[in-house]
Amino acid sequence: MVRLETKRLIIRPTNNSDVSRIHEMLSDEETMKFFVEGVYSKEKVFEFINRNQKEPHHFTILLKSSKRIVGKLSYNPWFMKQTKEVGWIIFKTAEGNGYATEAAKAIVKYAFETEKIHRLIATCQPENNASVRVCEKLAMRLEGTFRKCIHYKDDIWWDEQFYSLLEEDYFKE
Repeated sequence: MVRLETKRLIIRPTNNSDVSRIHEMLSDEETMKFFVEGVYSKEKVFEFINRNQKEPHHFTILLKSSKRIVGKLSYNPWFMKQTKEVGWIIFKTAEGNGYATEAAKAIVKYAFETEKIHRLIATCQPENNASVRVCEKLAMRLEGTFRKCIHYKDDIWWDEQFYSLLEEDYFKE
């Protein structure tokens, strides 16, 4: 089981003790506005946490100082060999403190230095300025924008930006 620490954060697999707080975050419409699945029911949170027990892909971000949950990180295998995808969600009350960047940097380091992956990707909508900034701070390269590739609802289609970081670029820095 992966457990990472940074100067201010603990990043550990999401578990059943996190259900209420994670549900609080994922059921907030403003927080979930860039996620096609929309807000999560408590049952949906239980489902992904139960799946997470076997093979963790969802990680809870806690403040070291108070053990308060401030967000969630996902770290999933992608369909290509030695490639993973990273994503993040931060409580709106915790936004603007650099927690997403700090947690994502810890996963980037783990991905390339421990797991020895070849490529890390992240995606977000162009309007999601906070996630665009995190990708840039991770030194990820914008590889392209897929125009109207995500069907949201009714006749709404979203663009999606695709970022990546290669092993060779990570070790250059």
